[in-house]
Amino acid sequence: MGSLVCALLLFFASLPAFAGARTAASCPLTRSTVARAGAADHAGPFASATADAPLLRVGRASAHLSSQGAGPQTSVSSLVSSLNWAGYDVTSGGPTSVTASWTTPAIATPSTALSYASFWVGLDGDGSGTAEQAGVAVSSRDGRVAYYAWYEMYPAVEVPITSLTVSAGDLMTATVTSDGSGQFTLAVADHTTQRSFTTTQSGPATPPASAEIVAEAPTDASIGGLLPLAGFGAVDFTQCAIDGRPVGAFGRNQIAMVGRDGVTVAAASLLSSGGTSFTVCQTTGDVTAPITTASGADDLWHNRPVTVTLSATDGPGGSGVACTEYKIDGGYWTAATSLPTSLTVAAPADHSNDGSHVVLYRSVDGAGNPETPKICTVNIDTRPPRPVAHGAVTVKRGRSATLAYSIADPHSGLTTADVTIKVKTPAGRLVATLARNAAALNTPLVARFACRLAAGRYRFSIYATDAAGNVQSSVASNILTVR
Repeated sequence: MGSLVCALLLFFASLPAFAGARTAASCPLTRSTVARAGAADHAGPFASATADAPLLRVGRASAHLSSQGAGPQTSVSSLVSSLNWAGYDVTSGGPTSVTASWTTPAIATPSTALSYASFWVGLDGDGSGTAEQAGVAVSSRDGRVAYYAWYEMYPAVEVPITSLTVSAGDLMTATVTSDGSGQFTLAVADHTTQRSFTTTQSGPATPPASAEIVAEAPTDASIGGLLPLAGFGAVDFTQCAIDGRPVGAFGRNQIAMVGRDGVTVAAASLLSSGGTSFTVCQTTGDVTAPITTASGADDLWHNRPVTVTLSATDGPGGSGVACTEYKIDGGYWTAATSLPTSLTVAAPADHSNDGSHVVLYRSVDGAGNPETPKICTVNIDTRPPRPVAHGAVTVKRGRSATLAYSIADPHSGLTTADVTIKVKTPAGRLVATLARNAAALNTPLVARFACRLAAGRYRFSIYATDAAGNVQSSVASNILTVR
């Protein structure tokens, strides 16, 4: 999967089965009422909560919720749960258009009982009594699987789009647009078959309450309950935009589908770095997060790029590591599904990346269990130290000579450098060498030695190499006169 798989979730299991004939309906978002065993199936619209239970927030994930970087993703997600939706929606600003693409997933194990899943985009539905939606549905019964495109102007039931023939693996795009005066344009395109459908329908003249991109367990109107969710595994939503902007540009709800028993059934991943894609995946019952280890990071300072390699395991009986994600400092989360994976902290020659960099990393397993983020630090310093020789020195032969100097490195994160002082004759012959390890930076220093040199004029030169391996940019020299 190309996007981060189902991060920041609770425990997982399967939805209970529902029997009976079906008249499918893609419904407004129904908040989970898991705090109340046996609560009624709230298939209708809601405002901020259901009538008999407060809005359920996914508590265990809240500690891991964070901003996903600068740029397009400027707002964080609020994690919420629903009985029937998994995906993202935006409920502020009166959005007027929504679009997304996805590859229609295959049903992994066709069910003998009825199961169903729907993938769509829409306006309204979260905080309103209407919804304008278009997408693709898949149903499974008696081992047979059927796919079809549809649109819906809720509270009316869905309308199958008979001019489109949809199959597993077809690349689809759906778009819903409001003109603000009660006219809605709903479009579904099958890029694989190169067929498309567009319709204009009348709806509410008020600004839409929300925009959403969702995988859903629809409701069977004949039984008044949710249908069992078909085993689609995972679906990647890409090119997701609301009002022409990435979903990540908005404050948004990241929605997990949670049954009344409190077990998560399907969940949306974090958005991609550009804020335009995410994955919805089903869960398997695995409740143990994977474990990630990092190699290549240490407490030392480096003047060259540092590569950190991340490896992960999910333990016996686990669902397997789906992906490992990382971010450097305040950047985007980056996900990798091919493991082990590596990241590089750059060390450009212009010194623009000098400093200590915090790398956050974690893995997510196939059931969507996220590991608590771990931290390692990478220290970069590319600036060379600059020795300074503080004044000429005159000393009598046989006395102690004091050479005053300092090592300047004001922009470094380092504190010490190794220093070598060489004394040479005017002809360049080396006559004395003084060494000092871990000399303090940016402070006055002295080197003393018993001067047994013959009377005459000498030059002492100061060399320095800092703890990152940077060698002085220029050698500092001054005159030593022995009488």
